[in-house]
Amino acid sequence: MKVFLTGGTGFIGSYVAMALVKQGHRVTILARHPDKVPELRKMGQLEIVEGDITDTALLEKLVWGKDACILVALNYTKQTGWEVLRDDTWPTVFVSDAAARAKVKHLIYTSSTAVNDSFYMGERDEAEKTIKRVTATTRQHPATFYGATKAASENYLIAQSHLSSLRVNIIRPGYAFGNPVIKGGSIQSDTRFRNIVSDALQNRPITVIKNDGTQFIWAGDLAGLYVKVLHSDFNRKTYFGLSRNFVSWHQIAQEAARRCNSKSRIELEDRGWSEGGLSWDVSDMKKDFGLEFDPWERIVEHLDYHIDLENTR
Repeated sequence: MKVFLTGGTGFIGSYVAMALVKQGHRVTILARHPDKVPELRKMGQLEIVEGDITDTALLEKLVWGKDACILVALNYTKQTGWEVLRDDTWPTVFVSDAAARAKVKHLIYTSSTAVNDSFYMGERDEAEKTIKRVTATTRQHPATFYGATKAASENYLIAQSHLSSLRVNIIRPGYAFGNPVIKGGSIQSDTRFRNIVSDALQNRPITVIKNDGTQFIWAGDLAGLYVKVLHSDFNRKTYFGLSRNFVSWHQIAQEAARRCNSKSRIELEDRGWSEGGLSWDVSDMKKDFGLEFDPWERIVEHLDYHIDLENTR
């Protein structure tokens, strides 16, 4: 297939780009900084076009003639509602309109568990306090502009799938982690893995929040989900891009200390969070594609990566 990809030089996007190329697809990436990952530019079947996601004329051109569009570009740094809307929902809606006009067959949108971030960042009402497991049909309830723009984009795209022949499917990643997929490639911006390893190597106390954790997913497993969805005939399906089991930061800190032969004391900050936390339903991945992920082996590999980095500083 000919695939238009946004965010392809970023962390998750670079994993998706590599997975698509390995499957024999021809990939066109839109990137503000096309030389960000020089090794990507050397890949056959992959073209990187310099441009901004708000450049409508360029978007229209890049979408034309494609079989599918995969939107991975993420931006956690914007502060105001308008900035977040401008960088996510606005271009997403435009791409879907342009794709529908160009008779593109399939669009995959990268949303986020943040469409329900009120469950872990906001004030939950009494009915929501009873929810322990979030499914694809759980009502969207964002508490941040990022969550709100992802929720809005999802709704626009589902409407597009009813009003045109464009098939739309949605992937909601949570915490994706991993080493760079290619030399010079990106790594997730969250610094907790690095900070934990640094403290362990220096025998400093390691502080984590008691019962804090999630269903971590290795970015390579997440990219595999994108490929499966791309090759499917599904329409209007939403998948949580997460592993099946909960892993706590306490467990990660313990493993880091063990691997570093550290004397660090692990301190648990008690914020009243319940054991196990909120869970996310990943059963559709298994039912539709036979996919079920356990992140622990890759978490250990990722800790070793950071240990090597710290030891070479």
